[in-house]
Amino acid sequence: MIDPEIAAARARQAQVAAPFDITKLPIAEGRARSDAMAMFFNDGSPEVEQVETFSIAGQAGPIRARLYRPKGAARALLYLHGGGWVTCNIDTHDSVMRRLALAADAVLLGIDFRLAPEHPFPAPLDDVIAGWRWFVANVRALGVSATQLGVAGDSAGANLALALSIAERDAGRAIPNAAALIYGAYAPRFTTPSYAAKGDGRYGLTTERMRWYWRQFIGGDLLHAPSLAAPLNEDLRNLAPHYLALAEHDPLADDTRALAARFAGAGVECALDEWLGAVHGFLQMGRDVALARKAIAKAGDFLKRRL
Repeated sequence: MIDPEIAAARARQAQVAAPFDITKLPIAEGRARSDAMAMFFNDGSPEVEQVETFSIAGQAGPIRARLYRPKGAARALLYLHGGGWVTCNIDTHDSVMRRLALAADAVLLGIDFRLAPEHPFPAPLDDVIAGWRWFVANVRALGVSATQLGVAGDSAGANLALALSIAERDAGRAIPNAAALIYGAYAPRFTTPSYAAKGDGRYGLTTERMRWYWRQFIGGDLLHAPSLAAPLNEDLRNLAPHYLALAEHDPLADDTRALAARFAGAGVECALDEWLGAVHGFLQMGRDVALARKAIAKAGDFLKRRL
């Protein structure tokens, strides 16, 4: 059963922006409609003492970034938004980032990494790495120590957050000291029980839409995902503690269960929460849904204890 507040929030959202199939639309139109639907949940977001939007240097040019600084923040966090690597940005996820910055008592940086299919893998990850290295280079100016830098992300952003940790570990550079990954997509595999049970459209996200997102991200060949595009398949040893969360009614739920098992086998500290009644994307519903606020609070508490 879907949480009643989630069901009500989705019904109100549908009145403002009618549901549609992004796979049947031109990319620009689908992206605009998807972003408009996501923006529905931003009204009424909590206040943060300081919010600044600016640009940081990336390999392919400037990357738009937004820094949230709660009063007295004691740690720092890079946040990577979801949206199937195709949609969304720091505007659509403004409410999530505000709530997590406050919950984690962290200076939080969100970045607009490049989107597929115009910019397939590895372009989004290249931008994420640039954002992370900017963070590391500016840690003193942020008022926190190098041991208090973490990363978090939802859905496609969780994929990129995990890939970031692996890439920086392999490069011998500073890795996040803790991570919070929410209902991530970690490998293009569509035969899991959660896809079979939850991917028919009753709960929003569908199996076929996830196939489409993955094709945009990795260029079409789902059988041969590039290294790090599917971080579930990578060596996970020597990574920092991770908080993982999944939604009960999400085709991607088994991605997170599999990742938790891989972390256990690699000796990586991992906490796992399953949010009963939740659907993919519920984290953005914090204004209307108590379960979303609880999930953000739980992730924030983990980050506070590990950073």
